[in-house]
Amino acid sequence: MVDGLTLGIDFGTSAVKVVALRGDGTVAAHASSGYETFKPAPDRAEQEPEDWWRALSTAAASAMAEIDPASVIAAGLSGQLNGIVLIDADGAALGRSLIWLDQRCGDEVAELERSHAETLATKVSSPTSPIAVLPKLQWLARHEPARMQRARHVFQVKDYILWRLTGAVATDANEASATLMMNLASRQWDAALVTLSGLAPGHLSPIRASTEIVGHVTAEASAATGLPRGLGVVPGSGDTGALGVGCGAFAAGTAAVTLGTAGHIVASVPNQPPALVPGLWRMAHVTPDRELWLGLIPAGGLSIAWLRNLGTGFAGRPFGFDDLERLLEATEPGSGAAVFLPFLEGAGTPWNDPSRFAAFAGLNVTHGAGHLVRAVYEGVAFNIRACLESFEVAGVSLERVHLAEGGAQSPAWCQIIADVLDREVRVVAERDTSATGAAILARASAEPADLAAVVERSVRIARVHKPNPAVRDRIDLSWKRFREEAGRTN
Repeated sequence: MVDGLTLGIDFGTSAVKVVALRGDGTVAAHASSGYETFKPAPDRAEQEPEDWWRALSTAAASAMAEIDPASVIAAGLSGQLNGIVLIDADGAALGRSLIWLDQRCGDEVAELERSHAETLATKVSSPTSPIAVLPKLQWLARHEPARMQRARHVFQVKDYILWRLTGAVATDANEASATLMMNLASRQWDAALVTLSGLAPGHLSPIRASTEIVGHVTAEASAATGLPRGLGVVPGSGDTGALGVGCGAFAAGTAAVTLGTAGHIVASVPNQPPALVPGLWRMAHVTPDRELWLGLIPAGGLSIAWLRNLGTGFAGRPFGFDDLERLLEATEPGSGAAVFLPFLEGAGTPWNDPSRFAAFAGLNVTHGAGHLVRAVYEGVAFNIRACLESFEVAGVSLERVHLAEGGAQSPAWCQIIADVLDREVRVVAERDTSATGAAILARASAEPADLAAVVERSVRIARVHKPNPAVRDRIDLSWKRFREEAGRTN
């Protein structure tokens, strides 16, 4: 094991997180800084690229103040997928970034499905979605052609930061595979698909290995962020690839479940022939001998945040987590037959319908606040179960579940998830798994051990939740009701 610290820098939906990781996986420093999401219309979600840079400067300076900068040997990046930044010939950003939550390109998605469904299924092997970069670029080409014509390069979030830090222009295969413009088998940009966007392949960053040093922190970037000048930086991975690493879902048979703003369910799968897998996204893994399959719950952790914010209207303040857990304790598993569909940002896996709405069902006069709270917690857990069933239908057996990020900090919710999944749930010690994964990828660039060994050494389990057989029948009854309600249309 090589001495020294590696940095992981993850640009999530609401904040950047910086971790300094020791070789044994323990955290030497941690910092974060937030930024705003602008929603000028219900179907739009935008961020300012300069806000990311300012947030990085704040978070990196805080983290570096806790450690010896000379001990840092490499840095890795991670970031929200499918957030696009157009850059002009002078290197200036052409307006705000359209992030993954932006859903304005529904017409373009419909056109892709009508005219190019077979090509996308063969080359990309993932469903067409307004989340992806390709239809977003098509929307810009149609509605803001002058902006597109001025663009000399299109970055995604972490790759824009890589460029600002080092001057290097690069991305990784996991990030690229989410755009609908990369051939999954070759792990390279597909010229025909890129052309559909209105751009040429030269507008996009070359695809490099996740663990390859592609640039070094410049003097200007060092002065702005506090990161050591000359520090080597790897492109790392999109947040899904990085969280798979940071959760220890590297080998077959382990599912990583994270509950941040969105819920992600990812698993490593051996490379497969081209084909769509119903309900799931197929993505490139950080290593070329396997794929990463993704199930998505757009409002996984957001459902609990929404529930907390309801407190402002009732109590004059958001509900605290302790308030919610007291209400949970006053109810029994099964929510008294009440169910919640966690579709606050549309339905993800396995329905993949952004037009769906959230809903409570099965309510009557006997239900109280505790039943509604439990229904929300159970509803997200049932959606996780639906995701795991999609893997099983596709022939992927997942015996182990590693749970992480915000939702994993609630022991009560972790137990609900274990009961709903009827599986042992292992809670990962480090909360920010994408940042941790990026730091692990950086370490793999600096030492001879293979990545699997580095992952095995670095990921630590904090606690284990086992399913309670006494609640099995009630959970199964609620699961049946959930599936019935989820199968209905709005």
